Amino acid sequence: MNLFVRLIFSIFLCFLSSSGFTKSLLDKAQDGHPSSQFELAFKDVSVNTGPISDWLLIAALQDHQKAINYLRKFSNDKILIANELRLINQKNTEFLQAYSSIAKIKKKDLNRLRKKGNDGDVDTQYLMWFLYVNDKGVKKSEAYTWLKQAAGNNHPKALFGLGLLYYYGYIVPEEKDKAKKLIQKSGRLGLSLALTFLASIFK
Repeated sequence: MNLFVRLIFSIFLCFLSSSGFTKSLLDKAQDGHPSSQFELAFKDVSVNTGPISDWLLIAALQDHQKAINYLRKFSNDKILIANELRLINQKNTEFLQAYSSIAKIKKKDLNRLRKKGNDGDVDTQYLMWFLYVNDKGVKKSEAYTWLKQAAGNNHPKALFGLGLLYYYGYIVPEEKDKAKKLIQKSGRLGLSLALTFLASIFK
């Protein structure tokens, strides 16, 4: 019976895949999923390095730690942004020490973080987005809610992250003017990466 159930499940998965119900890696990357963008960046590394560095950069801009780390291996016209990202990565030691070896955050730990965020801790509100970006078990819909809350509380990286979503049209409709305002505000609050991004994108 166990074998029969597994066989039916396998057939069902094949049907979903062939029917287009499961998203490809490219679909997920185009939908704004940072971990998929990071994976796609290295999928066909020997074929075409242009789009690869673009996907890597977009994932890194969203605070994907592995992408930021690997970005140093690439040199391109966006080198100033790459340098800014590397500096930010060095400041994320607390995250790296606490979460890098964990595949998914335990439910009780997520609940503790939720309570802290609901109590008004702005850094924790952004951390919930950060955990989603780095594929640590927070769902996109919840992470987006926390990102908006942190941005509303003037967290510089949250403002930048929300601005990126509007710039690329991830989760929200593409609105370049709104993106620019959010990223400008992030820069005014001290995130130099935002200013570098503005200078390179909004010329």
